[in-house]
Amino acid sequence: MSEKVYVVTLYKREDLEGFYTEMAENGFRLSKKRPISRNTNYWMTEEQAEELKQDPRVWEVEELRDMPVRVKANREPWVSAKTFWKNAPVGTTLDYSWGQWGHVHCAGDVAQRRKGNWGDGSSPATELAVDVVNIFDNGRHVDVVIVDDPVSYDNEEWERPTAPGQTRFVQYQWFNELNTLVNTIDDDGETEPTGTITYGTSASTPQFHGNHVTGTACGKWYGWANEANIYNLAVTDPWPSGQQVGALLIYDYLRAFHQSKPVNNATGKKNPTVSNHSYGGVRILNEAEGVLQLADIGSVVYRGTTYSSSSPGPSGWTTSGLQTDFGIRFNLDRYPSYSAAVAADVQDCIDDGIVFIGAAGNDNLLMDVPGGTDWDNRIVMNNGIGSIYYNRGAWPCTADTECINVGALSDHSEFRRSTYTMFGPGVDIFAPGDGILSVFGNTGLADSKYSAGNYYQQIQGTSMASPQVAGIAACFANTKERVSNKDIRGYLQKTSVEGDMTFDVSGGTFNDSTCQKGSPNKYLQAINPRENVGFLAETKSERPTIGLGFPRQSVFMTPAPAAVPSSNTYTFTVGNSGASHYVVTGTDASTTHSSANDPTINCSSGDILEFTVSASGHPFLIKTAPTTGTGDQVQSYQGSGNGVLGNGRAVGTVTFYTSGLTGTYYYICEYHGSMVGSIVIS
Repeated sequence: MSEKVYVVTLYKREDLEGFYTEMAENGFRLSKKRPISRNTNYWMTEEQAEELKQDPRVWEVEELRDMPVRVKANREPWVSAKTFWKNAPVGTTLDYSWGQWGHVHCAGDVAQRRKGNWGDGSSPATELAVDVVNIFDNGRHVDVVIVDDPVSYDNEEWERPTAPGQTRFVQYQWFNELNTLVNTIDDDGETEPTGTITYGTSASTPQFHGNHVTGTACGKWYGWANEANIYNLAVTDPWPSGQQVGALLIYDYLRAFHQSKPVNNATGKKNPTVSNHSYGGVRILNEAEGVLQLADIGSVVYRGTTYSSSSPGPSGWTTSGLQTDFGIRFNLDRYPSYSAAVAADVQDCIDDGIVFIGAAGNDNLLMDVPGGTDWDNRIVMNNGIGSIYYNRGAWPCTADTECINVGALSDHSEFRRSTYTMFGPGVDIFAPGDGILSVFGNTGLADSKYSAGNYYQQIQGTSMASPQVAGIAACFANTKERVSNKDIRGYLQKTSVEGDMTFDVSGGTFNDSTCQKGSPNKYLQAINPRENVGFLAETKSERPTIGLGFPRQSVFMTPAPAAVPSSNTYTFTVGNSGASHYVVTGTDASTTHSSANDPTINCSSGDILEFTVSASGHPFLIKTAPTTGTGDQVQSYQGSGNGVLGNGRAVGTVTFYTSGLTGTYYYICEYHGSMVGSIVIS
């Protein structure tokens, strides 16, 4: 076994001289002696290192590695100084210069929230609030995935605040990049979509929901994480190219995306993934009549007891009686749909490290937790639909996972829950959801802050509340080595405002649209988790003499978790000359190619080769042998090491990660053996 240099560290400095002598007598070669330190460098084998660890004088034996340092990411606060709008009367003309009230409510202090003096129930003169709040971070180096409607790629809200024209929206090719990995994650019987996704422009996109949600989470004017990277996974409506991700595949693609992303060279780690889910599964109740009818219900199982027309509850077998006794709503054409299969997929996402935040739902139904008194409440239908568990919420945002379920805080000046929001123990937190200003589809109002083709509008829902939490979660995740749902839950537990909401205004029964019924009295607050001023103790008087005050030094050095190998990225455009040659333009490690036919590409191990291919009908494959067909392909890149992303594309990007590879590889057309060139890795 070969020798390496190991650092030997002793517990006690007084053992050094005797230890030096023994190591020399036993034949260990000294690499570096450090006379005034307890650690010394020796050459030894791995077996010797393991044996030496058993010496009671030895603290640790560690292989000597480079220990690079990197500037630690620090909070990057920004200021939201606007006229904030809340609950203007019907018919009021909105103004594109106004800000969404979630900023001042969540990032402001008690006085800025203006309880009792701003919003519904207060004077119209106070519907606009001119104010300034500090947002504690901006989400830089965080990937936010908006799982929703299609999102337009060119909206100016997605630009970096400090770099006009530079978009943060990634037109990610979910199927070309991930289908190979998705196939290994879960055999759920659904066929993966294929092909290149076309993202729409703002001017041509009528869908508004995904755009609005994205603006609240990540917009540079309306949002929180205004430096985060933005991704869109369309699940409720297809992209302009017609593809749409099916229900059971959503979470496979999220997991594959999270697992396969490369290390960010700017930070030395992979970006955190924060996902927002403002949608939910539904059960159609009555196709013919549109909404649930009393005649559709055979019985109700409530807290273990079965009720029916022959054995009704205290208020009788009427629509009013069933609502009063059991919280059933009859003004709905569909009910939340629970799915254990989706719950398992969601939990797998969370276990992989994806932050999973979702809208609790807009059905004004109680949402319980597993084991709760209302978790198994169900409606037994007469029309062949079967039983509906109506207090579990809608997949994917159910309380039997660690998904963070967000209810809507109304724009009422007394901080009530919204009249439509789900409520109960299954809701984790409330966030502003009424009358939220944000980006819109092309049916919205012209957003004259920007050029033509940008739109905004106000809408309401738990869909608008959830991205408030997702955006703040992305700000929190910015400086973290790793972040999980548990971390975000901990942040919310520590920072949220508790006991300040107003519930049970009209008695607290199911007929009261402000009823609490086990809901947390807690709403979102965006504050820096690392204090900038003050003392370590709760109050100065608790520790009057130790002097551990703030501000702290804001920039310091810390060892990176692992060295990021240096590499070069070489980019090429690839066309074709009929079925005879690939035509390549670009510079490699030794040569500049200009419209060259099948040139040899040279690079060093660890370099990245990016081929932007436009050769319809001629799939561009990177292989270990110059063969046509689909055999001999270099392995798919899985987020570290080596491999190819997008292998076999005729149009799109093919990326070759060469870490650890040397020798000759080949690029070749799947169908035409004359279209072939070499890739030589030194």
